[in-house]
Amino acid sequence: MKLTSYARREIGSSSIPNLVLTDQGYIGFSSPNDELEKAINALQGQEATNDIANLPKVKAGTILEPAIIQMFHNELKLICAEQGKLPLNISVPDKAYFYEVDGGKIGSSLDAEMHLDKTLNLIDHSKSSHSLNGMGVIEIKNYSGAASDDVSEIYKLQVQAQLLTTGYNYAILVRLVKGWELQWFVYKPNKEIQDKLINAAVEFWHRVDGIMQGDKLHYAAANTKEASKIFKGNGSKDVINFNSNNELPQLIDDYLSADKAIKASKKIQDTVSIRIKEILGEHEKAECQGYMINHSTYERAKTKTIKVEGAAPTITRRFTIKDMNG
Repeated sequence: MKLTSYARREIGSSSIPNLVLTDQGYIGFSSPNDELEKAINALQGQEATNDIANLPKVKAGTILEPAIIQMFHNELKLICAEQGKLPLNISVPDKAYFYEVDGGKIGSSLDAEMHLDKTLNLIDHSKSSHSLNGMGVIEIKNYSGAASDDVSEIYKLQVQAQLLTTGYNYAILVRLVKGWELQWFVYKPNKEIQDKLINAAVEFWHRVDGIMQGDKLHYAAANTKEASKIFKGNGSKDVINFNSNNELPQLIDDYLSADKAIKASKKIQDTVSIRIKEILGEHEKAECQGYMINHSTYERAKTKTIKVEGAAPTITRRFTIKDMNG
């Protein structure tokens, strides 16, 4: 059940990381402008369904979530027993938690939460030792990557948002790696990170209100496709005169120069690839001074509206070069 809603001016802990500008730029699963669009649509009565929730991996995670919680609970009970049978309670809350900011709220709906009456000393997967007491967040992840992978910065931001909204003392991110290896990572409240989340939320709601009032307050477009999505056409075929704009001429020159360079580069690449294929001839794989050249043959079934019985598949070759030196 979705416990936070843009329609109530609430941005969830899984969405707000998309708004935080890091040293690597915006690193979320969706862009800040995507979140703006979702919020504005919701406030206008058109809240979209969560498409991510329909992904097979996410569906599997939702089904596995109670089992992962139980697996972690079992592990903790053993650790508590070793430390003198410490009281331990893990539960799934049926409410959301909120932190109010100018213009709206940050919200969290938790996978689970736990309460410790006494201090528990817990060593996490990073080999760090933590003293835990009182209330804590439990965040569950079904992870298909390598067991040696660090926790994504997105998830670290998510648990800080959860700690901010709940006021709890700690968060434990529990992930099941490739269906069998259970890992957990402990996080304490980080004021510097939480301030970034608060500032991001305040800016977000300011942009939402401005756009709804007709101001152009979108985030900078991440790419040209997003720019076209932000600045929708008005349907008019009238030619607008921009001769007085002093910035456009240089931008046009830069664009056309870049376009010519791309075409020239592509022509060089095509000429070179032809010569490499001539040298390899019928050979499909070759190694040369740390580079792997692949010119593999494969069959591609013909796709036609009307299929012809017995039609031979298309034979084609795929050409790639890989630097084996890293």
